[in-house]
Amino acid sequence: MPEDERRVIWGMMVGEEAKTRIRSGKLYRTGFDPEKDMLQSYGTGWQSASSGAGRQFFGAPGGIMHDWDLMTNIDGVYAAGDQLYASDCAGFACATGYYAGRKAADCASDHELEDFSREEADREKERLYAPLYVKDGTNWKELNMAISKAMQNYCGGVKCEELLKEGLDLLESYEREVVPTLSCANPHDLMRTHEVLDILTVAQLVLHACLRRRSSSQPLCFQRSDYPQMDPEGERRHIVIRQEDGQVRERSVPLDFFGNLQEEYERRNQDYMEEISHEKA
Repeated sequence: MPEDERRVIWGMMVGEEAKTRIRSGKLYRTGFDPEKDMLQSYGTGWQSASSGAGRQFFGAPGGIMHDWDLMTNIDGVYAAGDQLYASDCAGFACATGYYAGRKAADCASDHELEDFSREEADREKERLYAPLYVKDGTNWKELNMAISKAMQNYCGGVKCEELLKEGLDLLESYEREVVPTLSCANPHDLMRTHEVLDILTVAQLVLHACLRRRSSSQPLCFQRSDYPQMDPEGERRHIVIRQEDGQVRERSVPLDFFGNLQEEYERRNQDYMEEISHEKA
C-alpha cells in the first residue's frame, strides 16, 4: 500500500489504540518491518451486531438518539463516539467528538449555571458511595457475570417475547435484591461497581428495544422466532425509547429523519465553514 497510508494505519491507528503499542513494540523487537512484512487480518469485517455470543453494543445494534448538533433529549448534554448509532471506532469518535465539543461550547457560552442544590448533590453522593459502606456484600464481578448469563439466556441470537420478558423480570430482580448488597473496599472496585450498574441499565434498554421491534431484520442482524417476517415496510424505522416518570416510553422515527446531509450540515454550520475558509485563505 502507499507509504503515507501505511504510516497512518500502522503508526497512528494500530500504534496508538488501546494497548497495541505494547504488541507492536514486541513485533519490532522480533524483526518485523512494516515496509516489507505483512500482517494477516482475520475475519470479514467489523460486524459488531453479528459476532455470536460476543456481541458488542456499538455500531449496528443502536445508540443514543440526538439532533443535528449531537445533543441528546437532555438540554445541554451531548453525545459522541461509540455510544451513537452506526458508530465505528477511532475515526468516528474523533470526528463526532470534535463536532459535539464545538456545539457544546457554543451552547455553554449562551447559558448561565443553574442554582446548585446541596440536597440533590448529597443524595447523589450517598448513592455513589453506598457500596463502600456495605460489609461482606456482593462483589461487582458476581453481578457482572449474572447479567452476562441473563443476556445469553434471554436475549440470544434468536429472540421471542416470552424470553425477553423473562429476562426483564430477572434483571429487575437484580436491581431490587442484588444492587443494594453490592460491596467494595476501595475506589477501584467502586468504579467497577458503577460500570456494572451502567451495564445493568443498558441490558434493560436492549431488552425493551428488542420487545418493541416486532419483526426480524437482516441489516440489524436481528431475528425473532415469533415475528419471522424479514424487514417489513412498517418496521423500517428507528425505535427510540426513554424513561419518563419511571415508565418506558417509545416513539417511532423515520430512517431518513436527518434530511439531506449536505443541505442540513451547511445550514447549521455556516460560521464554522466560514472560519475554515478564512484559515485556508
